[in-house]
Amino acid sequence: MKKLIALFLALLMALTVSAAFADDNPYAVTEPITIEWWHSNEDQYTEFIQELAAQFHEEYPLITVEPVYIGSGTVLAEKLIAAIQGDAVPAVSQVNVSYLAEYFDSGVCTDLEPYFKAYGIDKDDFVKGYRKTATRESDGHMYSLPFLASTQVIYYNKTVVKDEGLTIPTKWEDMDAFMKAATKFNDDGTTARWAFVFGGWGTNYFETLFTNYGVEVIKEDGTCGLADPISIEITNQIKGWCDAGYAYWAYGSGSSGNMRQHFWDGEAVCVTHTCSLITTYRDKIAGAFEFDIAGFPAAPTGLAYTLLSGNHLVIPKKASQAQKNAGFVFANWVTSGEGSLRWAEVSGYMPGRYSAMQGEAYEALIEKTPAYEGLFANVDNIQPQDARTYYASCTNEWMKSLALIFCEGAPVEETLQDCANTVNEILEDL
Repeated sequence: MKKLIALFLALLMALTVSAAFADDNPYAVTEPITIEWWHSNEDQYTEFIQELAAQFHEEYPLITVEPVYIGSGTVLAEKLIAAIQGDAVPAVSQVNVSYLAEYFDSGVCTDLEPYFKAYGIDKDDFVKGYRKTATRESDGHMYSLPFLASTQVIYYNKTVVKDEGLTIPTKWEDMDAFMKAATKFNDDGTTARWAFVFGGWGTNYFETLFTNYGVEVIKEDGTCGLADPISIEITNQIKGWCDAGYAYWAYGSGSSGNMRQHFWDGEAVCVTHTCSLITTYRDKIAGAFEFDIAGFPAAPTGLAYTLLSGNHLVIPKKASQAQKNAGFVFANWVTSGEGSLRWAEVSGYMPGRYSAMQGEAYEALIEKTPAYEGLFANVDNIQPQDARTYYASCTNEWMKSLALIFCEGAPVEETLQDCANTVNEILEDL
């Protein structure tokens, strides 16, 4: 069966290659063209990116792709808008998912629906949450291709879990028992090993722990719900774990690095972090123990969502038709099939299509890094971020308030009420 699947995918790829130059394809690439691909992938990926561009050129000899590193995601966004306002745009550009909704609504991205039709691309092949992020709400059309997708996961010490007979919680109601069973204390009562370290320095790392539970950052009536009883309940529960020494809320300067080091040194059984660092975890652990990945535990509501981060690829609407045609061929190639799995192997970012998560290349990836299997198993729980421009300002206030509660012992109800008041002021000024 696996060989049949691999053969089917190979045939599908061959058909796609043929379609790129078919006479009846209105978006066919029929003449040599050189295009620019703007990206924000840093130096550690430079050699791989050049290899990828060369491999693409071998398969599509009429198209030469020149990768151009622009800077951070923010710098790239600024320069892309400046280019769109001017005369010189790339054929393809990487864009952080947090900017996509604004780009779509501004009309600066090419509608990809005609290309999907021309190339026979089934939109149902795109992972649900990624597809929703790539879609403009007003017309239901996709304007981007999922490229380097990431989300929040639980990394756990599989060796400890097996040796001590622990069970990673799949439901929130099982967290209390796990916290007690997995924590170890020193003789003086301080924590020798935390059951959990929660990433508290970025809102993505904790937001769905609360919202899956029913917490509403912004309610339907336009007011803040962070001081509502359900929010107080779950905040008190996490504070109880922190106060007891079972859990540690990582916040402040160097918190990400400190959390990782605790895990690598065996001082934490579980940490919540981005899946895009899976290869870093693998290399740092270097076989000292087995590790694996799990999704967030399901709340009493049944939800176990995490949030989509990372980047998509867009084709500027202002590009020439020849640029668009070539740009789509490249963007489609690099975000599907073996190309996307190679990105996963090198960077830890996930492919955006279900068809990539099967076949021989997928099996080879799992064999090298078994934790990918747990990551891909939870892919349908990944949901788009809230795209409202003011939402981040609200959640940043929440993040600071939770740090006061979990790290400095601030009172729960009073601190959350102060936070809700501040968020309501932000909302009133809209």
